[in-house]
Amino acid sequence: MKNKFKAIAIIFILSLIMLGTKIIAQTNLNGQQYTNTSIIIITNNSRFGYGFSITSYNGLVYIYYTELKSSIATINGLVFNGTEEMNAPLPNFNDLGEASPALVELNNGSLMMLWAGVPIGSYSLNNLTILLQASILNNNVWGPVINLTTSGDAMSYASDGNYIYLVYEPTLSLTYNNTILEELTLSGNVIKSLNIPGIAGILSANNGLVAVQFLNGTYALVNMNNGNIEFVSATDIGFVGNSLYQFYNGVLTINQNLTFNLPIYESAFPISWNNGYVIIAWRPGLLSVYYWNGTELQSIVNYTTQFTIIPRATISNNNLYLAWFGLNNISNGQGSIYMAITPLPYQISQSTTTTTNNINNIPTTSTSSTSNTSSYSSIPSITTTSNKSLFSSIPIWVIILIIVGVVVFIILY
Repeated sequence: MKNKFKAIAIIFILSLIMLGTKIIAQTNLNGQQYTNTSIIIITNNSRFGYGFSITSYNGLVYIYYTELKSSIATINGLVFNGTEEMNAPLPNFNDLGEASPALVELNNGSLMMLWAGVPIGSYSLNNLTILLQASILNNNVWGPVINLTTSGDAMSYASDGNYIYLVYEPTLSLTYNNTILEELTLSGNVIKSLNIPGIAGILSANNGLVAVQFLNGTYALVNMNNGNIEFVSATDIGFVGNSLYQFYNGVLTINQNLTFNLPIYESAFPISWNNGYVIIAWRPGLLSVYYWNGTELQSIVNYTTQFTIIPRATISNNNLYLAWFGLNNISNGQGSIYMAITPLPYQISQSTTTTTNNINNIPTTSTSSTSNTSSYSSIPSITTTSNKSLFSSIPIWVIILIIVGVVVFIILY
């Protein structure tokens, strides 16, 4: 039993490492609670670094997340049909613990879930095995659990619907000095393998181009076809469809020719919708939604939040399903996952043939929360007061390594 809890704790450590690359330490020092009324609590029992994933598929919205049950890391899920909430089907998990689900719609139309699983056994940091596993949804039932790897440690992963991209270590090393970036078929066969030390996580991937973050905090695009590594200035980077986006110094750039100045935010990402983009932007204490219709940027809704914000979003039937992790307890990493369902403004689809557009005059907006609305108006004025914690000036990978070191010491000694 001691080894079992040791393995579960190690899963927690590794999920911190795997997903910490996309986390910005954000704290509202005023202790402000969520003030919006139309917010659903998905779970109150998640942890900092535990992953969750949300997607729309066949008219339904699926959200899967990691939470603790009897001190065991477990994947759970919900399905939304409009605003109706149901328990989600689950794969036949048969391991010591599972964490960090990632939902991927494959190019053949199927829905796949990827996750990290520790098979039943006795472990220490010297012999830990973390498998990359998967299952395919068919008629709302998950198929057999597939082991995409059989040994070593799956550290981070993503898929473009055609292939799976994996950061892998043959033997676990918290120094990341033996990381390997692999391209796999959907059945787990290794097509390409690049020895690139220091990769801490995969952020996104598309057609052989993989956005990664290194342990020192730098970002890069790795070309699996020729091994080229191109370092980029960014605090967030990824793909929306076939378009590359990156956020840096308050500017969101899509495909290098469409830019949005969002100076009061610390990060942002776009979602394609209605021949334009829905943009999710956030900073400590504020999570905002905008809509770019090809001509102007329109404010949809703002949410007043507390602590760390880790948002994910999907769109179904003209509704935005916006979920986020909020950190409630810094000392143990306990947090909640929330979701808001927001109607998006309906209007006739517009062409986005104007590919170069700078939004330079976005005024600042107030941090008071606004209710969900299906209409839109000009962007309200916002205060630029930042509610950063003392941690926000420290690189997140440093914070994560400190936490890892403390927990490893407790577990092993």
